[in-house]
Amino acid sequence: MRKKRKEKDIQGKTKSSFKENFIESGKEHFGQMKKDSYVLRVMVKKNFKAQYRGSILGILWTVLNPLLNMLVLSFVFANMFGRGTGNYPVYILCGTIIFNIMRQVTSQSLTCIVGNAGIIKKTRISYSVLPLSNTFTALVNFSFSFIALIIVMLIYKQQFYWTIFLTLTIVPAVTLFSLGIGYFLSSLYAFFRDIKHIYSVGLTLWQYLTPIFYTATAIGSATATKIINLNPMTVYVTAFRDIIQWGTIPSGITYLIMYGWAFGLLAFGYLVFKLNRRKYILYI
Repeated sequence: MRKKRKEKDIQGKTKSSFKENFIESGKEHFGQMKKDSYVLRVMVKKNFKAQYRGSILGILWTVLNPLLNMLVLSFVFANMFGRGTGNYPVYILCGTIIFNIMRQVTSQSLTCIVGNAGIIKKTRISYSVLPLSNTFTALVNFSFSFIALIIVMLIYKQQFYWTIFLTLTIVPAVTLFSLGIGYFLSSLYAFFRDIKHIYSVGLTLWQYLTPIFYTATAIGSATATKIINLNPMTVYVTAFRDIIQWGTIPSGITYLIMYGWAFGLLAFGYLVFKLNRRKYILYI
């Protein structure tokens, strides 16, 4: 009887101890999440303000930049690639603002670990917050660029289709895709600083391999067309453009490809980022 009572007491204490540890672990996890969300908000504000610090027009540049780039590209390439694109300024701007999500997320995330060494050394935050802050900053910029797109559509009398609301299904896919690359690049840059210069060149090449100011069939080379169609950004740009400019709903296969790339790159990038997180402090 005494043995059974002791066993029950031990089991009771074990259960009680497990429950207390579980609650304590939950509180600690919730506290860390709360701290990370605060840091995330602060960093997004910081990133956004730093973009146009000292500029007279300030936030207006988020609208003016895509408009001015569109005007330059339209002026230079309209005669060469304008045929078969419909409303060419809208065609260009649709491609530009989607590609810019990827460009901003990846370029800014590239140096986020090394660039925020002071924060990492002084405070205890989840490293994953750093690429996330750049992602949210890029989404804020996209929202202003989308305003620029609406203005251009009004000026050039582009028809508005109800499918414009389906942009909410494209943007998350390209954002997750970009975040995955951002995680991978930020991890890589912590160990190899030269990757910044290599990626800069690669990003320029990537832009020209994406049908932003031309159609995939306008190149004329079968090999080049295959490469362009294999480019992940082509599917995001094309789907977004079809929704906006032609009122076409992307096929199920298109969505499968878009989110396949998105979740695949996100899983790969985050895994690399997480596996190396303990080493960052040694290299920054």
